[in-house]
Amino acid sequence: MKKILFIILLISSLGAYGQSCVVNTSALNTYISPASWGIMPDTIDNLPPGRINSQYDTFLQFKLPLYADELDSTLPHIQLASLQLVGITGLPVGFTFTSSASTTDSIYCNTSDCKWSGGATGCMRIIGTPGIVGTFPLVITLEGKTIGGPLAQTGTGDINGYKLNINPLSLKKIEAPILEIAQNSPNPFSQLTKINYSLTKNSTVKFKVMNILGEIVYNNEYRGKQGENDIVFDGSKYKQGMYFYIIESNGMTLTKRMIIEK
Repeated sequence: MKKILFIILLISSLGAYGQSCVVNTSALNTYISPASWGIMPDTIDNLPPGRINSQYDTFLQFKLPLYADELDSTLPHIQLASLQLVGITGLPVGFTFTSSASTTDSIYCNTSDCKWSGGATGCMRIIGTPGIVGTFPLVITLEGKTIGGPLAQTGTGDINGYKLNINPLSLKKIEAPILEIAQNSPNPFSQLTKINYSLTKNSTVKFKVMNILGEIVYNNEYRGKQGENDIVFDGSKYKQGMYFYIIESNGMTLTKRMIIEK
């Protein structure tokens, strides 16, 4: 349902608003957990792929964090006065990011300087013509400033996990998967949740849990057997919010989202 909402929103928005973008609050509230800040699409759905030498045009829409420690866990729990996009690294040839106030690079926001209040909604449009084939991991850097007072601070936080796939004009045939994973249950959860996965042969399985900033908060390794397997994850010591679980085996990586509620 979330993917359908995103695709409809993307198609209806293209070409309708020049180089800026418009936030669809209703779609955001459906896509993102009400208890969390986040981005649509998230790093599971990720950015749509592009084709070499063909114009690429897509949107990111988001609900921003309200407190500094949501952006950077080393900062205190102080309300954010503002957040500003200050960097995007990893963009392929054909895309540029000069500054948050630039009107000639590949990034356009619904505000003139890509700056928003803490807890606000916003959007960012990415436009370019890729000149190279490959997979390009992106790092999106935000600068947060807390409200005034003796504890007022300025800090930056990186959002990792987004990647831009640029394909040639023809695509290779996709082989049948050797790893499949199911949605964790229960979800949302406060303590224990179970994740079922299946393998076509006995294999080593790497299991990771990542927070919304792209930080790995849990990492373990298992010996999976051919057929059905499961992992029980204890989320009782983690903060409330959206997380991603990642299972890797036989060169294949699959990711799904889960929500911890307290």
